[in-house]
Amino acid sequence: MSTSYLSTNSAPDREEVKKMKTNISIAATMLMAPAALLLVLGVISPWNRVQAATQSEDTIEELTPSMSYEEYQKRYEKYYGDATARMAEEGNPADFLLDDGKELAGTVAGSKGKSCASCHGKDALQLKGKATDYPKYNADLKGIMTLPLQINICREKQMGAEPLKYESYDQLALTMYIKSLSNGLPIKVSIDGPAKPFYEKGKAAYYKRRGQLNFSCAICHVEYAGYKARSNLISNNKHHADHWPSYRLKWGKTGSLQRRFRGCLKNMRAKRAAYQSEELRNLELYLTYINNGDLIQVPGMRM
Repeated sequence: MSTSYLSTNSAPDREEVKKMKTNISIAATMLMAPAALLLVLGVISPWNRVQAATQSEDTIEELTPSMSYEEYQKRYEKYYGDATARMAEEGNPADFLLDDGKELAGTVAGSKGKSCASCHGKDALQLKGKATDYPKYNADLKGIMTLPLQINICREKQMGAEPLKYESYDQLALTMYIKSLSNGLPIKVSIDGPAKPFYEKGKAAYYKRRGQLNFSCAICHVEYAGYKARSNLISNNKHHADHWPSYRLKWGKTGSLQRRFRGCLKNMRAKRAAYQSEELRNLELYLTYINNGDLIQVPGMRM
């Protein structure tokens, strides 16, 4: 009877050494299998790494969807249809933020003694439909204005109030409420005129390979949309912008589209841009524009 040399002071015999080498080979193969698969798919090949490094910042590596939108919808319903319906029936935890956002819209804050309602009517109802064309170009900013950024500028200039911290409870609640006033209306973002260069920058950011994994947004959400990563179905870029802010089960709380961007960048092992940075605002413009026509539906709820 033989025992492991790890638990004794005696040296292993020849058979034990042979078994150990076999086990190590099997373990190494199992560890390398995921990387080998990515190499086969062309996601992390050394050539792609070199190629990406030699491309200019504005170069776009166009990718082709692996399946039609109709096929993707079938797969989505197969995996998530029942679960999504059950979540809708049981209610969305983000509804609490919606109620608090309505209250915040009527709350006086700042040195000028004003609230959102002071300019936009009771419960700020005059803002109905205003969220449909955000993000958009702003001449004073000389760049892209998002809805959360617009809210903070209004607080500072019109109310004399402190800006709300991005991703804070109050900021998400107020943004969600104002956006909800446009629920059921189609997104209609414009990229005409001065907005076009920022749209192009957002598109370049979407297709840019980055991080230790040499991934881009498009690799997952264009080329491999509809396939599974672990237990999750990879979404396509349709309906990516119509439901934020959303309650996400993985987070256990509500978050913005830009938080989702930053989460993806973390998964790529890439540097994460700051909230409301030019890069994330341009990316939001691009993604929202390609979702033009989708109906706004907040708060959303996702896995």
